[in-house]
Amino acid sequence: MKYITSFAAAVLILASCNSAKRAQRTPPPVPADSSVKVETASTDDTGNKKDTGALESISIVLGKLNHIDYTTFSGRAGVTYKAKGDTKNFDIKLQIHKDSLIWASVIGPLGIEVARGVITQDSVRIINKLNKQYISSSYVYLQEQLGLPLDLGTLQDLLVGNPVFIDKTNSSYTKQDDTLQVTSRTRFFSNLLSAMLPDYLPAVSKLEDVDAGRNRSAELTYGSYEKVNNAQFPKARTIHVKYKTDIEIQLDYKSYTFNEALNTPFSVPKGYKTKK
Repeated sequence: MKYITSFAAAVLILASCNSAKRAQRTPPPVPADSSVKVETASTDDTGNKKDTGALESISIVLGKLNHIDYTTFSGRAGVTYKAKGDTKNFDIKLQIHKDSLIWASVIGPLGIEVARGVITQDSVRIINKLNKQYISSSYVYLQEQLGLPLDLGTLQDLLVGNPVFIDKTNSSYTKQDDTLQVTSRTRFFSNLLSAMLPDYLPAVSKLEDVDAGRNRSAELTYGSYEKVNNAQFPKARTIHVKYKTDIEIQLDYKSYTFNEALNTPFSVPKGYKTKK
């Protein structure tokens, strides 16, 4: 598998992880501002656990989930890509302008750039420097690769480390000791998100396609949090997708900055063949 394939697949899978995952259960519909029982456990004077119930709206709980507000993001991550028994390791540079674009550069052996891509609201463009090929397409290109609904916003959230695919109008939650579990159902899948308390840091997100016939699932993990911008940034991610094949992507950020000027050059060299 060439690096451009790994790059394209990495970007596609990162997007697809927002679109199909296996959850442990399907949550029932819950109105956005309804109150639900918060399940907690504490100890009494004898050391035995006792229940302490409280009421808190789901919207308030979801508002406490760790979420990074930003204008721009820049980072470099080591990537391990596993699929069909093959493993590739490379670095990827990312530049993100919120709600506008994602710019990515794949760095191969000896620090040489082997691919570059730009994703906007309505276009996908990739330069394959190994094969001297230029790919220009709409989001249909991404959807055809995995057959999943995609959008720029959720892909950006996933790359930055924000929780994805939580529907406030159809969610519920429980708290137990130091763990929060949010169950949410959207048009395409159900989601079971586990977060670490007291900071409400996403730890594992599991999604299941609501259409069992599609047999699609995935799992996101977040870890190695560092304080940034009044929130916490998860430097380590694992994206494991099972659909037509089994793909696992590990992201380990080596450096990152927020809200600084971006440099996103993109031009197609002469002589490159165009593929649409």
